[in-house]
Amino acid sequence: MPYDLSRLQLLIVEADDAMQATWRKLLAGFGIQSAAMVRGSREAWTILGDTAAAKPDLLACRWELPAGDSGLDLVARLRQDPDSPAPFLPAIIVTGSITRERVNRALAAGVHEILVLPLSAKALETRLREVIEKPRKFVRAPGYFGPDRRRQVRPDYAGPFRRKTDRQ
Repeated sequence: MPYDLSRLQLLIVEADDAMQATWRKLLAGFGIQSAAMVRGSREAWTILGDTAAAKPDLLACRWELPAGDSGLDLVARLRQDPDSPAPFLPAIIVTGSITRERVNRALAAGVHEILVLPLSAKALETRLREVIEKPRKFVRAPGYFGPDRRRQVRPDYAGPFRRKTDRQ
């Protein structure tokens, strides 16, 4: 049975008009009607900090933004800034180029999921399902705050354990 995503509220950071149109079309296909669309990280930060505005359930942010702006920097700021208005907000980073190094950078910034262009309904649905069906605990460690990077807990794995909170 398909999800009813109609109540999901998204904040999308995308500067390109054609990509914004693609987002609107995909979201409409999922029944999502509440999506704030902004062109840069400053606008997104303002919306997130507006106490009168409805809070988004998820941030989808383009990594590559014009004029030196970066969606990855926005996610890192959300996680690290002591005055962050939404440090636990699930974040999907959208990029046209993916390498192991970029994946590592995205994970280090506190991204939940990576969505590689071109956008497709299937890929977007997969990322939304990951965030909804498998919410991850947040981890605070020296130099990192964000979702636990381990995607699965394997019952057959007996160690070595790396955190004080890991069961032993």
